[in-house]
Amino acid sequence: MNTNWELILGIVGAATGLLASLRWVIKDIGNIVSRPVLKLSKSVDVKNWNLADIAETRRFITIEVTNNRRQTAQRCVAIATVVKQPSGVTLLQKTFPLHWAGIPYSVLTTGAEPVDIGMEPRRLDVAFTTHNDTDKAWIAMPFALSAPSKVRQAVLPKGEYVLKIQVSCSNGKGDSKLLKLLSPSNWQDLSAEQI
Repeated sequence: MNTNWELILGIVGAATGLLASLRWVIKDIGNIVSRPVLKLSKSVDVKNWNLADIAETRRFITIEVTNNRRQTAQRCVAIATVVKQPSGVTLLQKTFPLHWAGIPYSVLTTGAEPVDIGMEPRRLDVAFTTHNDTDKAWIAMPFALSAPSKVRQAVLPKGEYVLKIQVSCSNGKGDSKLLKLLSPSNWQDLSAEQI
């Protein structure tokens, strides 16, 4: 009986190539399945915070952002876009970078500081009022948090607004939600709900 070594080596080579290709496909599927997926919470949190460093009380609208996968979501940023505003209100700007709670800011901070989100959720500041000013709210962009009275482009005069909140990361899938926000005549009446 003659052994056809060329045929056997050809079959072994083809099988090895097929297994290598299959290994890469499985690895790619695994990477896609484990990629981070950011989710904005379905509820909005509204509460007062005492800022000891500036001796001021502010009322914040925040929303929690979670990562539904094990892999850490990297360089996460959030943007608020004003979709609807009260009639007669002219805004200087419609799109704003939002501030991640717990990240330092100053008057020199003009953009959002990206954060990584692992298994623990992160709180995102959306808007705020201050007991020092009435009849307006501010979008919680870092610069506005540091000097609200000097940041006219982030002011939301009294009335009802619709904001689109978008979160994204460099290595996964983001999320977006619409919020109806009431900029009040009394700073304590700041409120929001998802729509």
